[in-house]
Amino acid sequence: MSIRTTSLARLSAIALCCAAALPAAHAQGDFPSKPIIATVPFSPGGGNDILLRLLSKHAAPVLGQNLIVENKPGAGGQIGWTAIAKSRADGYSIGATSLPSMVILKALRPATPYALDDFHYVCNIQSDPVVWVVRADSPLKTAKDLAAQAMDAKKKVNVAGDGPQSNVQLQHLAAAKALGLQTNFISFNGSGPAITALLGGQVDVAASTLSAAMANIEAGKLRALVVFSDEPAALLPDVPIASKVFDKPIAPVGMAVRGLAAPKGVPADRLAKLEDACKKIVTAPAFVAEAKDLGIAVQYMGMADAEALVKTSTQEVESLKDLLKK
Repeated sequence: MSIRTTSLARLSAIALCCAAALPAAHAQGDFPSKPIIATVPFSPGGGNDILLRLLSKHAAPVLGQNLIVENKPGAGGQIGWTAIAKSRADGYSIGATSLPSMVILKALRPATPYALDDFHYVCNIQSDPVVWVVRADSPLKTAKDLAAQAMDAKKKVNVAGDGPQSNVQLQHLAAAKALGLQTNFISFNGSGPAITALLGGQVDVAASTLSAAMANIEAGKLRALVVFSDEPAALLPDVPIASKVFDKPIAPVGMAVRGLAAPKGVPADRLAKLEDACKKIVTAPAFVAEAKDLGIAVQYMGMADAEALVKTSTQEVESLKDLLKK
């Protein structure tokens, strides 16, 4: 074979390699080039589902592709989060996160087939604090009134809430422990049924996420006594936070922080695009306004802060998980 023929063969081989590489590079640069599937580990109508469907509504102009929401409920979120963790790590399969719920689930069920480090936590979007609410006609006018009644051995305080072993129950039990309260926590399948029980006079108080109680608060049917948060809630700025009411630190361990995660192994550039898209979508005025109408307080948090919060939440849950075992 001549030198010229050999050179042509080498050039042809190089050209073929370059041609083969171009579609991959093009596909990588065009991400996303098809719709993205977002898994919600709960049934339609809950806090995570409402948030993800609102995100989906506003996603296409930013992503250039649709964000399709799929519900995979069951086992308190275990089925959905396991599906997200084990999905293909290409950026096209993502899902809803909810802290501390996914941490509580793993802490109380060590055999759960996902680990907290099986995910890239792309962003957090909503911080939804737990509140104590009573009926508008309740004789309990303040959180201190509730605490005083719960300290009286002759009186009984029935508290409805999502449970068992939920973020709401964790917050209530942590506060009761810090304040020395004796209450009877009654578990319901979600904050909605718990609030219905309160409205029907079956219980004295409900512990609820703010978003679940907000419509009835605005309608004048319920009154919020206290917010378990480090800062006043944007949707209820006049309702005091627990540490101010009781003059002692009460960590907001049950605050539902909702966002997005992808399975471990998604390329860094695709994660960056997802993070950037999330920020653009949820900080846009139209999204913020619609979220407010739905009782969603937007509090964006990028990937680094979202990852750090998982570690903080894990430490808090580990220190308090025995309360949920009683």
